[in-house]
Parts: sequence; C-alpha cells; structure tokens
Amino acid sequence: MDTSTLLIDADIILYKVSWACQTEVEWGDLVTYSSSLTDMARTFDKDIKNLVAKTESSHYELCISSSTNFRKKIFSEYKLNRKATRKPLGYKKLVAHAMANHPYRMIEDLEADDVLGMRMTDPDTAPYKMTASIDKDMLTIPGKHYNIDKDIITTVSEAEADYNFYTQILTGDTVDNYKGCPGIGPSKASSILQGCTLGKEWEAIVGSFKKQGLTEDDALLQARMARILRHEDYDYKKEEVILWHP
Repeated sequence: MDTSTLLIDADIILYKVSWACQTEVEWGDLVTYSSSLTDMARTFDKDIKNLVAKTESSHYELCISSSTNFRKKIFSEYKLNRKATRKPLGYKKLVAHAMANHPYRMIEDLEADDVLGMRMTDPDTAPYKMTASIDKDMLTIPGKHYNIDKDIITTVSEAEADYNFYTQILTGDTVDNYKGCPGIGPSKASSILQGCTLGKEWEAIVGSFKKQGLTEDDALLQARMARILRHEDYDYKKEEVILWHP
C-alpha cells in the first residue's frame, strides 16, 4: 500500500498530543496544569512515525493551519463559536517543534484542510498522494483518504467529492459555525441533490435557499465556507485564494 506521499492534517495530531500531555498539579487548594515540552515532542514524533509506517508511505508532509484565515475575512462569524476555547498548554511550542523537525507546508490565510486539498489535487502529483485526517470535510476532495481514528481508507471520485461539497452547502457545519440552508439536514439534502438533473445541482441549491426567503448570494457565501480548496482554487503567482463560483 505504498502511497508515495502521505499528507497529514497536523493540526489534529498537534491538538491531541498537547491535550494528552497535560498533567494536573495540586498546590494545596490550587489546582493547575503542567506540560513537559520534551514529552510532547517525543509523543508527536512517535505518532507521526507510526502513522507513516502504518500507511506504508515513502514520504510524508505535515499540513499546518496559518494563524490567519481567508474565510473569516468574508464571514466574520466563521468559527466564532470557538473563540472562547483555549488552546492546550504548549501548543505553540509544539507547532514550532513540528516545523523545525518535520517536512511541512503552511500557506498564509489557509487552513490545513485547504493545503491538503490543494496538494491532493495538484495535477502533476495527485495520484501519488493520500491524506491522513479525521475530518469529514476531506471527503469533498477527490482521492484517497485515511481516517486516523477509524483506521480505514476511503477513495473518493471527483463526482462523489462534488456531491459531498454540494451537500455541505445545504447542511452547513455547526462545528465551523456556518449554518447552510435553514431546515435542511443530510436526508433532505440528499433528496434535493438526487432529485435534480446532473449539472443542475447549483440551480437546485439556490432554489432551496430562495424557498427560505434567502438569495443566491446567501448560498454562495455558504459555498465559500464549505469549499475545501482544490488546486484550481488558488492563484499561486499572486498567492491569493480564488473564491469559488458556480
């Protein structure tokens, strides 16, 4: 099962390791937490090594989110529900360790998911890559995807990836704080998309939004929140996102 290059959603592992390495410390009536940066680094390196070995990959690359996010620039409420949630102790130090000791890619204004999506769909190398993540959003990207928690590989065709993307526009994502089309869950989204003629998905999506008193612009905003970037969604010369349009 040589995948050549394994593209790893490093954010997931960085968070897991940071949280797992926190230790509760009692100081009389005071309870605090501490973390050993040495333990965190050792655990992270071991997890990456095991993941690469398990997938029998020849090479690997960490994909790490930038501190800035283009989605927040066009929709201020994107991930606003996470604002009050603190990062685990030592998280930034562990990121620095990962970047200093592993091959990685970080692109300004992009999330790790976007970097994964762009790397997966690069026409020069796409067949020789696989992602490693736990995020269902990866299923909106064509190619091979290894789910770290479930220990399964899923191969997604371009048609399936597009279908999953259209579904996400309609259903939204409460974790990322964009709501999709009011009143539409996975079952209703499936009914809408399967009931329309091939190539007419966007028309059906816009129709669903208009039934709720919304506009095509509202649907387009949700699409741009849901769209995990592919190779064609980024201008590499200008270093700018090309916002999705139907």
